[in-house]
Amino acid sequence: MDHKLVSITALSLLLTLESPLLVAQQSLSSQQDERLDTIVVTARHREENARDVPFALTVLGAESLQTRRVDDTFSLFREAPGLSLTSFDDGRFAYFQLRGIGPLSQAIGPDDGSVVTYVDGVPQPVFASEFSYLDLERIEVLRGPQGTLFGRNSQGGIINITTRAPSDETENRFRLEGGEQGYGLAEASFSGPLGERVSGRLSLRASTFDGFIDNTAPGGGALGDNTAYAGRGVIVFEPAREDGFRITLSGNVDQRDSNPFYYVLRGQPAPVVEVDPENSVDREAWGATVKVEKPLGFADFTSITAFNGFSTDQLLDDTNGLIYGPLFGLTPADFLAPLDFSDWTEEERRFYQELRLSSVGNSEISWSTGVVYFRSDLEVELDNRSSFSPALNGDRDAEQLIDSYAVFGEVTFPLGESLSATAGLRYTRDEKTLDASFAGVGFPGSVDFFSEDSGVDFDFLTGRLALSYRLNNETNLYATVGRGAKSGGFPRLTLNAAFGATSQAYAESESWTYEAGIKTNFLNGRGNIDIAAFSNDVEDEQLFVLDLVSFQFVPVNLDTRSHGIEVQAYVALNPNWSLSGGLAWTDNEIRESDAFSGAVPGNPIPNVPELSTTLTLDYRGDNIAWSATNFTPFLTLTHQFMDERAVDVGDSFNLDAYNNVDFRAGAAFENLQVFAFARNLLDEEQEINGVLFGPGIGASMLARPRIVGLGLSSGF
Repeated sequence: MDHKLVSITALSLLLTLESPLLVAQQSLSSQQDERLDTIVVTARHREENARDVPFALTVLGAESLQTRRVDDTFSLFREAPGLSLTSFDDGRFAYFQLRGIGPLSQAIGPDDGSVVTYVDGVPQPVFASEFSYLDLERIEVLRGPQGTLFGRNSQGGIINITTRAPSDETENRFRLEGGEQGYGLAEASFSGPLGERVSGRLSLRASTFDGFIDNTAPGGGALGDNTAYAGRGVIVFEPAREDGFRITLSGNVDQRDSNPFYYVLRGQPAPVVEVDPENSVDREAWGATVKVEKPLGFADFTSITAFNGFSTDQLLDDTNGLIYGPLFGLTPADFLAPLDFSDWTEEERRFYQELRLSSVGNSEISWSTGVVYFRSDLEVELDNRSSFSPALNGDRDAEQLIDSYAVFGEVTFPLGESLSATAGLRYTRDEKTLDASFAGVGFPGSVDFFSEDSGVDFDFLTGRLALSYRLNNETNLYATVGRGAKSGGFPRLTLNAAFGATSQAYAESESWTYEAGIKTNFLNGRGNIDIAAFSNDVEDEQLFVLDLVSFQFVPVNLDTRSHGIEVQAYVALNPNWSLSGGLAWTDNEIRESDAFSGAVPGNPIPNVPELSTTLTLDYRGDNIAWSATNFTPFLTLTHQFMDERAVDVGDSFNLDAYNNVDFRAGAAFENLQVFAFARNLLDEEQEINGVLFGPGIGASMLARPRIVGLGLSSGF
């Protein structure tokens, strides 16, 4: 059966449902009213209806996050068509692409600005953006350049996460789940007043998975296991509650221990690896924020002061024998001895300060202006040993410092009764230095010692212009043009030092994005639909490749182009049943040749599907009296289709298309929900990303197979 046909047919059903049953409905449940009428977002640093925002966005509120079990980076990716993810489920590598904009292989430096994740207004470390989504109020996937208002330039879009605030009354929540593959989850949150003008919230989670890829090395077990612990605490002081003065203190930690498998050789009867020593990654991410909000009469003042970062210890076998054996014409057993490994320690400490003034409330003219300072200090210690490559031998120490300064402003003003305009501009200056050293271990072809001290600066302007036209009370039309950019810099790994060569800086990337769309309610308010058409022209998208002549890693900057259509819709079938979904069709291509990478004009952008879709069926039943108790049945069934994708800029092979089906079904009692759930219900083998090691030697990263389990949650 054609996967594309199934996805398009399912979404067409969603968009054309106008049966007599629909027309006959006179009222909706409170859940549906909330979904349709009060979709409040903060995509422009102020609360507004999503229909009034002049660009496309995907919004998941607290209830949708719960019913669809959006607990982490990977489960979010399932819910946003047009969003691509490169992940190894180890807490280190998780990079997004949106509408075809993003890293052509992986994020190169610590401040990659392709698709940045924000939590409560604070940008998160790129090399630790795979974390637990704990106790959230809302996630907004904002599409298109967002560098005008957000503190780090985001060329393709951002993931804007808002956590739950402390409540004025005591509120406690608990959740327990268990299932196949050793899956378990325990979560709790406690919230309420701590004093007359003080409230707090504490959230905790622990989760675990067993491995699912067999390691055939002697003594090997299963790889892919993952244990995570997360916590977040928030205290809100309101010393002058009557005038809106508020101070919010928050802190978070996310600890993840894993034994990843990384890549399995494609074409095997069963996915297995052969690694020795066994891969091991221990990563801890942390953050602390002080947010001050103070109305000044003429404007609202906001200050965000944040410290965050991560540390990682990892031991990796660089030569999976099942891949390197056929690559070098040897047997897998020739790579069993633990001679080829990487021993890493990596730590980043970041500081972020934003000062912002914004217009008051629902002013006729809405504006926001501010300044931002950002500093990153990334230290990497990498000890390599290899039996065949000078580039993978030696001990490296590197420290990379980034100082970034920005000033921004945006204003939205009326041009008539129904027409409004938005204009915004941002100037950014990035200053970067690299201080690195290398000590050889006597391997032929590598130097005994090398050091470098390099620096590079970047200046660029970003911004957007938009027109919005209110056709009627239910429909908005808009057109937006955005200038996006992301900084250049130095790679995180100084692999060329083994040859006595400096790390070459890569250039900044700039882009223009054009978008037009319509956002409307229909069926007398029982449904809504957003349709957007977009076009991206990107100059100098970033990539590092290995030059097989000099065996040095060189920066490559390639122009790309993408355009497409996005559709998102929701419809209430009746007071109990609802259907929602989205579709993203993206035509994309590389626009120039490069001898090092094999890119030629017309090749597709790696890991970007032509078609991706999502579809969710929700059921909330009527209250049922049974024996001495009452309960309400519920069901959530979700489907994601991901089309085939090119594995690299040389179009070496395609990752297979797949369908993913999840469900959650159960009964809600007064303060308790009991449910069954499944991930990847069809148990499809899903390739998430891949790499070509050599002619005919392709490998891929696989998502987890089916997990079925039981759970309960409680709130009081």
